Amino acid sequence: MLTIAICDDLKEHLQRAEELVDKAFAAEGKQIRKKCFASAKELISWMEMESQGPDIAVLDIEMDGEDGISLAKRLNILVPMCRIIFLTAYQDYDMDVYEAEHIWFVIKKRAEEYFPLAVRKAIRSLDELETAVPSLIVSENRQKTVIPINKILYLTRVGRKGHVVCVDGEYVDRRGPAALIPDAYRERFLRCHEGFWVNVRMIVQLDRDTFILKDGSRIPISRGYREQAREEFFRKYRITQ
Repeated sequence: MLTIAICDDLKEHLQRAEELVDKAFAAEGKQIRKKCFASAKELISWMEMESQGPDIAVLDIEMDGEDGISLAKRLNILVPMCRIIFLTAYQDYDMDVYEAEHIWFVIKKRAEEYFPLAVRKAIRSLDELETAVPSLIVSENRQKTVIPINKILYLTRVGRKGHVVCVDGEYVDRRGPAALIPDAYRERFLRCHEGFWVNVRMIVQLDRDTFILKDGSRIPISRGYREQAREEFFRKYRITQ
């Protein structure tokens, strides 16, 4: 059963969003659990209390307090698997929404036409087990953890296991780093040693044979990878600036 969060600060619009959600998911033959919120604060408080997040979030953009785009950015970090659908009366935000990862931007006056398409796309994305934001999926003791790439400092191999070192902790997987990094995101990491793959965006300095990361970590560059690592660093550093 999918958990759907709906957030809109206007009662009549929240009720209308509920109707759209019920109709669209019924058409897809999906059972859902709905949670409705009148503010971003209410939604985040519910997540903290329940220690869980929604599978799909339907968000208004213009609300009192935190706006829908800012809320979407927080959900991208807190719940990387959550699919976000913006449902708004204002078309002026159609470029701003790209600041946050989302499935669809639906104008309320055309919701009957486009909201079912957005729901279908969100369900398909969930069925394919994709993450809504660029992430790695780590499996430890049969428990899967989704780690956004923007939180990863580097990956290293200890024995036969892969260790994903992040700004807020460390995760272990029986697979090595090379297997943990999906092909789609391989360009985001730079291999500089037999046992180290560094998140390019976390590098702040190249000090001879060492990469210095944002948290102060010093990652060695081995002789066998020195020339390749330096070339890739300068190429990617120019691209990411």
